[in-house]
Amino acid sequence: MFVHKEQLEYALRPEDYASPEAHHAEIDSLFLRTWHPVCLAGDLPQVGDFLTIELAGQPLLLRHTAEGLRGYLNICSHRHCLLTDARRGHAAGITCQYHGWEYGTDGRVSKVPDGGCFKPFDRENARLETVPVATCGQLVFVRLAAEGPTLAEHLGGWTDRVARSFSSPYRCNWRYEAEFACNWKIPVENTVETYHLPSVHPTTLGGFGMIPEQAQKHYLENRSTTLIFNMGRETPLMKRQRRVVSWLGGGTDTAEYVHHHVFPNLVFTFADLYTYCQVYLPVGPTTSVTRSWMFSLDGTRSNPFARVMARLVARHGVRANAAIQREDATVFAAVQRGLAATPFRGCLGTREERIWCFHRHVLAGRDRDTRPQRP
Repeated sequence: MFVHKEQLEYALRPEDYASPEAHHAEIDSLFLRTWHPVCLAGDLPQVGDFLTIELAGQPLLLRHTAEGLRGYLNICSHRHCLLTDARRGHAAGITCQYHGWEYGTDGRVSKVPDGGCFKPFDRENARLETVPVATCGQLVFVRLAAEGPTLAEHLGGWTDRVARSFSSPYRCNWRYEAEFACNWKIPVENTVETYHLPSVHPTTLGGFGMIPEQAQKHYLENRSTTLIFNMGRETPLMKRQRRVVSWLGGGTDTAEYVHHHVFPNLVFTFADLYTYCQVYLPVGPTTSVTRSWMFSLDGTRSNPFARVMARLVARHGVRANAAIQREDATVFAAVQRGLAATPFRGCLGTREERIWCFHRHVLAGRDRDTRPQRP
């Protein structure tokens, strides 16, 4: 059931999806103190492994050190060069590609070639900017601000479920990254409503039609919203799924589809055979990027039949999710172009009430008087 029974106000204005002022205000107020998934723990298996990533306009360097995973702003304190352009690699330490300055795992300068040229040298103020790193299951998260909530505080009561759903017996079998010609809020709004399914997903999710209100329930919280869709335990699809879960072992049997949006930009999907983590990030006022990881039930059984079945489950999930992502992406640029010329205020139906909550969060964040400073 839906919480609201009448249409809701469309709180954001068209310029909120395009203006540089709104873009910078959202970076400062919504994204710096938020935890963002950036990779999987298995991407950095050995001490010395590293990868680089761009996050809300900040170039980051993640390393597996002897003390665990560490994150740094990927900028040398000497002459501002990126420490490395490599997407990923392995190195004994952190060395700037330009002049060879070296840094320890704590970010302090450990070696300066011909260091006598820099006397007196303020070693403490030349250290690298570090960023907090935390894990939940196999997911690795980064927070851009030095101060802020812990990852467990950010995920709230969903922390344990995320940890269970993104680790064994589930296994990552697909990753997705794409850039969109639209403001980051457009794909977020798309993912938190089911109203578009018949039109945008006729060959994939369109088979569900307009999901009856009585089959779904919305939970609207201050920092998140959730959709729980009861798919019907005795439907043919769920009966087949129950058999597959039994063959693989180690999975759940809920016959539910759970879609959880953690404000502002983090989305989890939980089902018995598949789990997804997806994040939407601003690149500019009218450009954005998404990153997604799909885990499928790999199971606990090692017999040949179970291994073949696990591969088939993963293959099906990859094909279905790739098709859904492609279908969604077809409308994002069209929405952005429409916003640039619209004479309308817009409106939200009760099926879109999760968008209403999201809008309220965006506006509340941007209107705060005190915002964390960028690193």
